[in-house]
Amino acid sequence: MLTEFIFVRHGETDANRAGILQGSRDIPLNAVGIRQAEAVAEYLRDTDFDAVYSSPLSRAVKTAEILLAAGHDKLLLQKTPALQEWRCGELDGLTWEEINARFPKEAGSFCFEQIEVQMPGGESGFEFQKRVEDFLKHLRDEFPGKRILLVSHGGVLQRIFRFVAGVVAEGNIIPLAGNASVSSFVFNHKLNAWQLTSWNRLEHLKGLPQHVSRVL
Repeated sequence: MLTEFIFVRHGETDANRAGILQGSRDIPLNAVGIRQAEAVAEYLRDTDFDAVYSSPLSRAVKTAEILLAAGHDKLLLQKTPALQEWRCGELDGLTWEEINARFPKEAGSFCFEQIEVQMPGGESGFEFQKRVEDFLKHLRDEFPGKRILLVSHGGVLQRIFRFVAGVVAEGNIIPLAGNASVSSFVFNHKLNAWQLTSWNRLEHLKGLPQHVSRVL
């Protein structure tokens, strides 16, 4: 028996375009982000889901609402802080250039395996990783054999990658995924094991502007 998870990163925001770390700040989709959300909604129109969860931040909620409006309007959107982006405290709202200048130690944690980092005024890497993992385990046990849609943030998806695929080798960059990308993973109940099944699918955004995620 497999429990399947489809993960959609929210559409583009002006902060994405400007190279600003959003973190826990509530920044809405821009016009491109709405079009991206509509494109991913059409892409997933014929995919059945048993439950849908999103981050409570508006950029994720709006993306999820657009997805549900395209053939999934009978599902209840459940918003949970477990899927909120990394709470980075004093780093939230800064450009990547400002972060590198003022917080060089913390800056590397967005690209490299530095889970022990403590964000000033925010969460540690350990706390962030644990809340994402705990929530996935809860869903695994709550919906065995079902398909679940998750709409959230790039940082959350990196934590999922670490959980289901493993720790990235020292010196290598943690994978990033684009706005409105689709990734998937499963839990195999017979083997008691997680598996990453797809990553950063973007073919549905053909013809739309795509912001390339940049952190350092």
